[in-house]
Amino acid sequence: MPLPRYVLAPAHLTGDVFGWQLNRGGLFVDCHETFVPESFDRDVEAAMEWAERIIGTRQDWRHTREGGPDRWLAADDREVAGTDALRSIEPGTLLVAVGPGASGKSTFAAEAGLVTVTCLDSLRQEISGNAGDQAATPAAVERQSALLEAHLSEGITPFLDSTSVEASVRADLVERARRHGRPIVALRFLPPLDTCRVRNSARPDNRRVPDDVLAWQHALALAATPKVLLQEGFTATHDIVTPL
Repeated sequence: MPLPRYVLAPAHLTGDVFGWQLNRGGLFVDCHETFVPESFDRDVEAAMEWAERIIGTRQDWRHTREGGPDRWLAADDREVAGTDALRSIEPGTLLVAVGPGASGKSTFAAEAGLVTVTCLDSLRQEISGNAGDQAATPAAVERQSALLEAHLSEGITPFLDSTSVEASVRADLVERARRHGRPIVALRFLPPLDTCRVRNSARPDNRRVPDDVLAWQHALALAATPKVLLQEGFTATHDIVTPL
């Protein structure tokens, strides 16, 4: 189904602070102070750019005053889903999570009851006893590669619980799936960056992603639009909705 309509509107935030509020399907998503107070037109443009960074794709905004004050409406034609996205998955498909740290990938896998989950944190834990031991990452990546090869050879449906925000990483996965004649589906996780930051701050110290790295991952995930992922060779993509 299509994403609900987005509404971007000027708002009185608190006290004498004015700005913008973004809603989706009637529910609050985020707000921001005024960007360019000296020019309303430039402020509108800046607010649209801000909203599109949160939404994750460019929008066609339509101005309206019907039944209320100035506001801008947009609809997004991406397919969105939760665990129900897996109902149409062909057995043997390589499922690739694409999203920054703390974006809900592991939670989704647990809620979906996925059995064959390959996660670098878990592999680092097995190898060194510490899920956050970056020195164990090369060995964990090698182990992950071997597991994926085995799963695809056996026709199992593996879920790669990793960020996969870099195009070079995804290219290797697409080539691997093609070599085995398997479909490859991207599951895109992209809640607002502030949501990822809050979730990340609640993690144990050894699994916490540095804030600059988290912002970098989020920016790359934003750039990995459904159109880009399909062009890279993914069979299909789904935007997975996680609670804000």
